[in-house]
Amino acid sequence: MMATDDIAIVGLACRFPEASSPTQFWQNLAQGRESIARLSDAQLRNAGVSDSEFGQPSYVNAYTPLADVDKFDARFFGIPAAEAKLMDPQQRTLLEIIYHALEDAGALQTAQQSETGVYATGGGITRSYLYQEAAKHFKGNSDTGSLLQLLNDKDFLATRVSYKLNLQGPSLSVQTACSSSMVAVHLARSALLSGEIDIGIAAASCIRLPQERGYNAAESMIYSPTGRCRTFSDDADGTIFGSGSGAVVLKRYQDALADGDHIYALIKSTAVNNDGAGKFGFTASSVPGQAKAMVKAIALAGISADQLSYIECHGTATKIGDPLEIRSLEKAFSLDTDKKQFCHIGSVKPNIGHLEQAAGLASLIKLALMIKHRRLVPTINFRAPNPKLKLPQSPFKMALDYEMWEPEQQRRYAGLNCLGVGGTNVFAILSDLPTTDAAISNDSDVTEPAQDVLCLSAKTKTQLVEYIESIAKDDPPLPLCALAYNINISRAHLPIRITVVINRDMSIAQWREQALAKINANSEQRSTTFDKPSQYICNPSEFAHPSQLAALTADMRCQHFTIAYQRWMDSEALTKINASTAPFAQQFAQLFAFELALYEQLKHWGVKMASFLGEGIGRYAQLLLEGVPLQHWLSTLEKELHIHHSNLNHTQARCFSQMGEVAIEQAVHLASEGPIIYRNRPVNNTTEYVYVCDSEQFTPTDLWSLLATIVDKGAQVNWQNYYPLKAFEKHTLPNYPFEKKRYWLVDED
Repeated sequence: MMATDDIAIVGLACRFPEASSPTQFWQNLAQGRESIARLSDAQLRNAGVSDSEFGQPSYVNAYTPLADVDKFDARFFGIPAAEAKLMDPQQRTLLEIIYHALEDAGALQTAQQSETGVYATGGGITRSYLYQEAAKHFKGNSDTGSLLQLLNDKDFLATRVSYKLNLQGPSLSVQTACSSSMVAVHLARSALLSGEIDIGIAAASCIRLPQERGYNAAESMIYSPTGRCRTFSDDADGTIFGSGSGAVVLKRYQDALADGDHIYALIKSTAVNNDGAGKFGFTASSVPGQAKAMVKAIALAGISADQLSYIECHGTATKIGDPLEIRSLEKAFSLDTDKKQFCHIGSVKPNIGHLEQAAGLASLIKLALMIKHRRLVPTINFRAPNPKLKLPQSPFKMALDYEMWEPEQQRRYAGLNCLGVGGTNVFAILSDLPTTDAAISNDSDVTEPAQDVLCLSAKTKTQLVEYIESIAKDDPPLPLCALAYNINISRAHLPIRITVVINRDMSIAQWREQALAKINANSEQRSTTFDKPSQYICNPSEFAHPSQLAALTADMRCQHFTIAYQRWMDSEALTKINASTAPFAQQFAQLFAFELALYEQLKHWGVKMASFLGEGIGRYAQLLLEGVPLQHWLSTLEKELHIHHSNLNHTQARCFSQMGEVAIEQAVHLASEGPIIYRNRPVNNTTEYVYVCDSEQFTPTDLWSLLATIVDKGAQVNWQNYYPLKAFEKHTLPNYPFEKKRYWLVDED
């Protein structure tokens, strides 16, 4: 039976030291990579550190490098350059990270249509952009409501994301020091379970400035004098702080299964509490406080402690903190079991440092990837167990190798411990999917279509080309129809777009070649093609003739067409036309029903028609769609059917009267207000059907070509309506290639 309070992690994104993506982060973890660098004297001087300062014996020249903290795609988010320079990089990065996480979840479109909550946290003021750069170099107003405040204050972390991405659920900034990001996860989970939201985003961004700067270990007992984090090791001497950003997208498990989402892991429970006054001091940690959160989370998950086979620990590598954490875990586990050394423990901090407010989310993303890959990863910088931990007598053993994660039980259950200065503790229980549900989530009875359209879009032509290249290089490549499904439903519809008609036999290389050729052709013919969505005029009946009725009926995506076609054939209007003695009345009724049904299919897919222009007998389709009563024009139609003898057969149709140049001009004029359906006109006395778009002429041959053309020209398609439910499995794909430029206030000096 499915647990109704499980929450699925359906999307994630991160930017950690030496890892610009979850894929790179996972590779670093699997390889046991330490992403901590050493600074030269020249680098320290350039960062403003004096010789006397870094010359002290206690000065440590170590830092965790986070790339491109000075860069941002301001144009993509519609932020003026002057504001981008003033905005805290933590807030800039958060926008990009959450956008990528929603892409990964396939939820960019649905997030705007659902109740989507944003729960975000940012780093403290001491090493922030505001304190280090903006306050020194900005000469303008710094009062409440000023740009300086709005672009840097933590109050606006979550709300700016909601504003820029049009997310309309709760939008909260969360601050509990180092446990902040896991408290954000807890709040998102609670809102999902209460039905307050349908999609939850938990995100964190902590960027310490200046980047290339070490620290004086003598200033605090928590700092490592060797510049290494050695969690649980006998030579552990403290931690090193770093920078990073991450985000996860959460949904109720049953919703994720129903939607065919890709699921990294399940969050079975979270528990949050505070130590209160029962500890040595405000900054100290409490064994009873931690243990209470652990016990509550284990109970809420409906498991016992001996089912846990891994714990991702807070693991700061401090001489006091590590023993207290293990003692807390022992206290919680002792209520359920006296087994020894059955549960692996580890921490991500030796790899990337302590990311403060983002630390918990770094642990969560690591754990979700471990569950996805079914692998344990090594906890690095470990020499021998700290004897104070007494690990041989405890339930715990170190995770020291990259190896298969094979728990004694069938399911993989893991815990995550996250602590904050001030005493707010968070403990979470994660698991993989039950075997039966994993099979359900990957099950699809939908037949792969013979043809489809693949639409990729961007804000600039350069980004579009880069996007195409990154997807074409993705390894392993997806079958093209599966790729089309994943891109169409998961990516935003931006103004510069390329839509290619594909088939199941086409290769990714062929798609790339066609897409790039189409971009080049458009650039040569008209340089403004990509500046904004063009308007268009189309006649669907001439691009998908009634001879295609059987094929459309068999296509799962066209079920709405099949229903609408039969409804029109049975309608009062077409019943009377069918009963008419006029020549070709029955053939005309079929074409008429086909055209109207195809209009309804396009409408169901989200293609909106602003007005209609009918020419010849196509005028009557226009009248019907505009709601003019049948009795007003039926007799006129019968007379026209007698007068105009057209050669109607199963494969082609000739128009009943020519559409003159005046009509074309009228159509293009009306198209400024939106798409228009119109009847075709003959060209050179042949049955060639003309598609008019800003005076350009195309001859699409079928429905998919029509759809590709109008999508290229700006049509918005509701891809959730277009595809059958779970048409393909959802996959992780390369993210949108932001076009980053340097925005830094100090450059103005």
